[in-house]
Amino acid sequence: MATYNTQQKKELMDFLKKHPEHAYTIDDIADGMKADPEFTNPPGKSTIYRLMPGLAEENLVKCFSAGRGTKATYQIMGGESCHFHIHLKCTGCGRLLHMSDEASRAISGNLLDTSGFRLDVGRTTLFGLCRSCTENAENGRKGNLTI
Repeated sequence: MATYNTQQKKELMDFLKKHPEHAYTIDDIADGMKADPEFTNPPGKSTIYRLMPGLAEENLVKCFSAGRGTKATYQIMGGESCHFHIHLKCTGCGRLLHMSDEASRAISGNLLDTSGFRLDVGRTTLFGLCRSCTENAENGRKGNLTI
């Protein structure tokens, strides 16, 4: 399928590149682009809705869905190298972290050896808490711990 690099698609990608650590809903993207003076002619929500599936299919953005009834969020990918490692999505702060290629290969190899399952590493995302969110959660609970 042919893809076109329209000005609206370029502006959308520029916005996402400007915020690589954040995942946004379509509403967040539209509102963020309108509020940012750098984007003089931001695409409307319907255009963003139309562009995002194609950007995800091209592996330029990653789409996350927390489950039924929740809005999908989108985040820019880290380039071609993102196809060779597992991603880690923090459910606390929303950051997308990149597992090393070596660790991704080890997990993938272990799965293949133990279950015969071939993991698609570039499309795999593990959900949990990043180090900072884990430390914050532990610090918040320390007063309630009984030893």
